[in-house]
Order: sequence, then C-alpha cells, then structure tokens
Amino acid sequence: MAELIGGDRGQPVHWLPCPGDDPQSLLLLLAARVGVPPEDLMGMVWEPREISWLSRICHDALQRQPAVVVVDGIPAGPRGLSLVSAVENAVRATGGLIVVACATDVSPLFAWNVPPLPLHHSADLLGVPDAVAAPLHRVCQGLPALLRPARALLRDGRWVGPVPGSSEELFLRVHEALSGAAREVLSAFAALDLAELPDAMARALPVPEVESGLQELLARGVLHRPRPGYWRLPSVLADLVRVGQRTPGASALRRVERTVLDSMSSAPLEPYVLLVERMLASGDSDARRQVPAIARALVRRNDLARLLVLAQVTEVAVPLAALARQAGQIDLAQYIVDSFGDPAATRFESTVLARETGQLGRADWTLYMAEAELPHEGNARLRAAVQLDQGRVGGAAQLIRSAVEHHQVIGDESGEAWAAYEYGRLRLVVGDPEGAEVHLRTARRLFGVGGELRGVAWADTGLAWALLLGGDPPRAVPALQRAVTSHRRAHDPRGEGWALLRYGLALADEGSPDSAEQSLEGALDRFEDVDDALGAAWTRHHLALLWSPGKVSMPALWDVAHDFQTIGCTGGLAWTRLEIGRRTAQQLLITEARELFVGIGNEAGEHWADFTTAVIERNGDARVRALKELSRFHPPALLPRAPAAHVPRAARYTVPEPLPDGRASTGACRPEDQCRVRLTLLDEVYEGGTARITVGVEPGTAHPWAVVGPEDTPLLSVSATPLGDAELRPEHPVTVWPSAGAGEGGRSEFRITPRRAGPLRLRFTVEDQHSGVVLQQVETEVQVLTPALVPSTRGEG
Repeated sequence: MAELIGGDRGQPVHWLPCPGDDPQSLLLLLAARVGVPPEDLMGMVWEPREISWLSRICHDALQRQPAVVVVDGIPAGPRGLSLVSAVENAVRATGGLIVVACATDVSPLFAWNVPPLPLHHSADLLGVPDAVAAPLHRVCQGLPALLRPARALLRDGRWVGPVPGSSEELFLRVHEALSGAAREVLSAFAALDLAELPDAMARALPVPEVESGLQELLARGVLHRPRPGYWRLPSVLADLVRVGQRTPGASALRRVERTVLDSMSSAPLEPYVLLVERMLASGDSDARRQVPAIARALVRRNDLARLLVLAQVTEVAVPLAALARQAGQIDLAQYIVDSFGDPAATRFESTVLARETGQLGRADWTLYMAEAELPHEGNARLRAAVQLDQGRVGGAAQLIRSAVEHHQVIGDESGEAWAAYEYGRLRLVVGDPEGAEVHLRTARRLFGVGGELRGVAWADTGLAWALLLGGDPPRAVPALQRAVTSHRRAHDPRGEGWALLRYGLALADEGSPDSAEQSLEGALDRFEDVDDALGAAWTRHHLALLWSPGKVSMPALWDVAHDFQTIGCTGGLAWTRLEIGRRTAQQLLITEARELFVGIGNEAGEHWADFTTAVIERNGDARVRALKELSRFHPPALLPRAPAAHVPRAARYTVPEPLPDGRASTGACRPEDQCRVRLTLLDEVYEGGTARITVGVEPGTAHPWAVVGPEDTPLLSVSATPLGDAELRPEHPVTVWPSAGAGEGGRSEFRITPRRAGPLRLRFTVEDQHSGVVLQQVETEVQVLTPALVPSTRGEG
C-alpha cells in the first residue's frame, strides 16, 4: 500500500522499525532515512538536545524532499502515541504522509484508518467461496498477515475438527503444521524481536537446518520477503508466538543474540545497531565487543544518525571524533580527542587529525614514535600518506604494500581500499597515470562494496586527475567537476576542496584562467573552513602562478613559503622558494630550493632549479643541458621552448620517475591529434529501470575529421556490450559519424536496463563500416541504484 501511495504522490517511501519506546532513537532512524547531513546533527554531539530539536531537523529535510513514512510495530497505549506524535511533528506541513502499523487507536492524530479486508477480499485471498471463508475471516479479523498462514493450512487439505474460534487457536494449528526446524527458526525470530532480519542475520541463527526452516516459513506465509535480502515476521504473528510461550528462555535468547551479532557483515548495519542497543540496555555487556567494529563501519559511511543511536547506550567518543573530522567539524573533533581520558585510545585519530589539518611534521613524528602501539597496517598507510603530502616518494611504496598485505590478512576491506587508493596516489605523484588507474579502480570497487561514498569520491578525483596527467584536459575537466559533486554528496568538505583545487588546475591547463581562478578561490574557502593548511597553501601557491605578476605581492608568496615550512611540506616549500627566486632573480633562494629538492629525492626538481638559474643568467648552454636532463622525466609537450620561459605549472604536479629509455611514456600523443569516444549518461540508472546513454565520436581540433563536413567523414558503427547483468538496446550496431565538439548530429543512443544494483561496466566498440576494422574499444562503469521503495536506499544501513 505504501509503495502504491508513494508512486501516486511521486514520493520516496521510508520504512521505520520501532526500536522500543524511545522517540529519540526513532527520530534518529528517520533522520538517517531522509538523508539529514551529518553536520546538521552535530549539535547532538556537543550537548544533549530536546526531541523537538531533532523533530525540526527531520522536518527541514522532509520539506526539501517530502516522503511517505511508514512506522511499523508501534506499541500499544500511551507509549505508542508518544512515538507517533514525535514522527507526526517531523512530517507535519511538509507535503509528506505517515502510515502507521499498530494496534493502538491513533485517530486523534490521523485523518484515515485503513480498514481490515472485507469478506469477499478475504475469500479471494484464501481462494475459497465466501461462505467457506466467513469463519476464517472472523478469526483473522480481515488481517492479511493472519489470512496467509490460514491459506497455507487450507492447501494442506480439509479441516480436521471445528474451525478455530480465535487467532490464538488458528496460530496453534499453524505452529503444529510446521517442521521442527521451522519452529526453531520462528521461535528465534520472535525472540530477537527485530522488525526485519537481513540474510546474514537470518542464516546465522543457531538453529539446525536454518535454510530449510526459512524456506518453509516463507512458503507457509509466516515469513515475508519485503525486498531482496531481507526477512520479516509480521508483528501480529510475533505477538502470537510470544503469547504461546514459544520463544527461548533468557539464557537461550542471549545465545541467539550473541551468535547473530557475531555474523555482522558490512551491510546492512542498522539491524546490528538496534540489536546491540537492546542487548546493552538489557545488561548484556558481552555486546560491547562488537561495538568498535559497528562504530567503525558507521564512520566509514558518515552515518552519524545511527552512531548517535549507539551512543545512547555505550561509549563511542573516538568514532564520533572521526566522523566530526570527516564532516569538517574540526573544533568538535579536537575537543573530543582532547577531552578523552585515554591518550593511547585517541592516538591514531589524533594523528589523522594532525595530518588532515596540515600538521605533517607532528603527524610524522607521532607515527614514528608510536609505531609499536598503533596497528601496523594503519600506521604504515598513514606514514605513506604523510610522506606523499610532504613530497617524498622514497619508501612510500614499501609502506603501502605492507599495509595492503596486513589489511588482507585481517580481512579489512575498507583498509585495503584506502591502501589501494594511496598506491594509486603514489603512481600519480611519480607521473604514472596509467599505473595509477589500475589501483584507483580497485580502490573504487572496494569502496563501493563497503558503501563508502567518501572513498568512492576520492577515487573518482584520482581517476580524473590521471586524465590531466595523461595530457587530456578536455576529459579531465568534466570528470573533476563530477568528482566535486561526489564529495559534496558524500558530505566530505575537505575532499571537495581538493577536488576543486584539481578542477581549477585542469581549467587553467585547458586555457580557462578566469574559471580556474574562481574554482581555486572556492577551494581556498573549503580548506579554510576545515583548517586544512596544506590544501590552503597549495591553493595560494597556484593562485600566484595564475595571477599576473603585478597582482601578486612578494610578501604573499613569502607567507606561502612560511606556511609550507610550518606545515612540514618540503616539496611545497621548494617550489615556492624557486618561484620567489625566479621572480626576484635571487640565486640564493634558487640554490636553497635545489637543496630541498635533493633532500626529498626530487631529481626533476633539481634540474628545474638549474633551468631557472640558466634562464636568469641567460646561459644558453646551461639551459640546454637542463632541458636535456628534464627530457628524461617529462614528455616533450611539457618542456618550455622560449629562451625566457619559466617553469610550467604542471611540473609541480609530480615527483616524476625517469621515463623508460629516456622517452615519454605518457603524453606523447597530443589530445588535439586524437579521436575520442564520447559517452553521455542522460538518466540515473536504477535496478529494473531504463536509462539512456548516448555515444559519439569526437575528433580533436587538429584531427583531419574535425575540419570537414559530415559528408566527407566515414560512417562508423558502434556496438555496446554489458559486462554484467543488464540488457542493452539496440542489440545491433548503430551508426555514428565523427562530429567536432560532440555535436548531437553524429551521436546515437542506447538504452540500458540493469537487473541488479551495484557497479556495472559497459563496453563500446567502434568500427569502420566500410572495412570492418575496429578503431577503438572503450569501457565505462555506471552505478546502478536501488529504487527508493521500502525502505529507501539512501537510508538503508
């Protein structure tokens, strides 16, 4: 019913289980469902808040996107009314609707009650004439949850004895018809008293033949599959199980709870949060052993709402500090870390906080001194990240490989993903975009599996940056623009700042200085908001390069150099001193910059210092020698040609390794000489839905096809192949022709219908229609979303 209502109103449907009788927990689950950003909930971390405050936060989110909210399992009496009232305050005057499933009269709050089924509908559901259905209709009170098990009994054959006179008697018949395995599964379901169980939980029940028991209960209408991956026992049936005392005793219940809790998987997390909350509230301290793992998983997803549910019953200060840091609330994160009584417990988070606020020297020293205390894999990965921030690449690869191995041994997919990301970042820093892409795609896949949108956004930023390092600004610019949006959606302001910085650099390299300046200034605002001194220093450095010489004051550049020195970023300090030395013709500064490059192993930087000295001294021979050395590290397109040329901006992007045999391995082909396949996704891609994707062939500005009309370009065929569970139409090749500027006249359209959610790769092959020669083959990946039914994907734990 809720799905039909939501479809008619054009609104998502959010299903809320009722966790006991606490309005705050219920509203926090609603906040998670409707996508309240973590920064809006940070007030609850600073100090306790009233229920009215939390209702107002949810109300604001529902005003932005009205929804149908289904509240299930409301307890009877005044407790139920208070819960319904809290949700009603959040939904009122938003254009949304509440559907309540309960045994309590809530008519004072609602305009309409859903009546039970009439007799003829009950007869249709049972598959018998009205006269035969009448006694069962009265016993089941017109409730489908009771009529379905009754229908299964009818399928078994004629009744033996009188028709049951009450729902309790009817359910006794249902229970007697079950096998032993099904009865034990049903008993465990009712004892757990969770509205829904995900597959991992259900199959972890300590019951022999649990799978056959689940399937039998499903076939007999006792359990439902509300959506793939979940099992539900209707509350009316769970009450009948408990009334008949068919649930395990206290000690057996503890065993069921602990066994199920040990089955915790990466997703979904909400049932485990609710189970731990209830176990701790009932005094079972054994549940605390799983709290760190659940809290870490919630932090990885930026899921503050559910972490606050957990915080009501146990200590989660360090995870709250980590989530505050990720959301850009640096003062709050620092306050929590400083206030926590155990410095050893906060040392790793304190080090991450130091690194992300640009205190690289402090972070490096802490990691060195605490190597024996911190987990090896986390210490190694963080040390490598700090080294790359400083511009030092020596030893980073070994640290990251060690981290990857340890993460794999302990089964930490999130840690493995971040280690793969850092290795991809290392390959970007050394000027190997093709090698970086392999590791970044691995990281992106692992982040996607774990639901880490923040990690996906960082991987997307790295992949887009690889396009720029590969000499393709026209493709890098839109990719980085999408990465900015991804960080924003993941509530990651620091990541948004770094994506904006790279987006601005790509715009500058593409030849759009005004747009580049606007993007860099936006990046500077983000960095200042989150106290990222390193990002702010690099942004001011690149703004100085972008501005005309008359607009940049030397004191401003000296301030940037001072910032880099304070931060502990030797690479940034070297480049800034070199720039000041070039602008002021001070050889001492250039020499100091060269020594700094030597200290961090940046041989290319040393030769750029030599080149700058030669330009200032107008020494042609020295300039030629420097360029010859630089040709071992950079492609020819990057090397300056004019006698008075200065160091190009792109030289600062990498600490390049020598190219094989002194030849350029990347960037040798100019983008303007090439022809590219251009793909455009026109719709969001949903499981079971249809989305359009257009394909075209775009020649570079210097390509022969760019300067002739459509009648003089060859006709090309494009075929599409899904590399996953999806259907692509048309199945036959379509015709396109090269069109400069991605003109719509040369494009064709495919329609994709995915059958399952998650990442989906598509392959497109371009052939010459006349000769049949394959000219190019490209692959792309789209993220297939789950439709916002009951509950919505956004809110799913």
